[in-house]
Amino acid sequence: MSKQSTFRLRWKGAISEPLSLGQISDKLRSGEISLIHNIEVEGSWITIREYFRTIGLSRSPITTASQIKNQESGNNPPELKASETGNINNQPNLEHLVRMGYLWCGSTFIFPLLFSLIVPILEFLTKATFPFSSRFVLLAFGTLAGCGLPYLSIRHINAYIQDHGLSDIVKDQQKLYVTLATTSALVWLIVFWILAGTKA
Repeated sequence: MSKQSTFRLRWKGAISEPLSLGQISDKLRSGEISLIHNIEVEGSWITIREYFRTIGLSRSPITTASQIKNQESGNNPPELKASETGNINNQPNLEHLVRMGYLWCGSTFIFPLLFSLIVPILEFLTKATFPFSSRFVLLAFGTLAGCGLPYLSIRHINAYIQDHGLSDIVKDQQKLYVTLATTSALVWLIVFWILAGTKA
């Protein structure tokens, strides 16, 4: 792959002015961009992470910065210490975390159904049929818990990707979570109200 002196970046359709690898590295360190931003290489768009791997740079923005400076100055990159290599390899994959965040948002429709199983299980164990009010209260509690539980994981993921300059994705995931959790709660409460009434 022939080396370019400047590169354009793309994020959500917006394309930047040409930047050098050093400028890109500085933006990575400051959190302005992340490794999942797209970079234009010979007319094709790939993620910065993929491009760095093709030219032999590490995934760590800090280590990558020193490697880029050495590369631009013509020096050989310094050998990494074992502890530094371990830290690089142990870093969570940003693309994977972003996907997991969206999956947790979607799980707000699944958890209420799973939590609702507590009602038939309790009725089976006690060998008694609960009255409508008790059954619906348990189902409503399971619905709210099921809609709220994914937020703990989403918040943990968002805290990490926020530190890597993905504030736009954090906002998108939070909006999506609120929308899906609210919709899920309303849908399941209506469904459980009907089901609780039919068995009363």
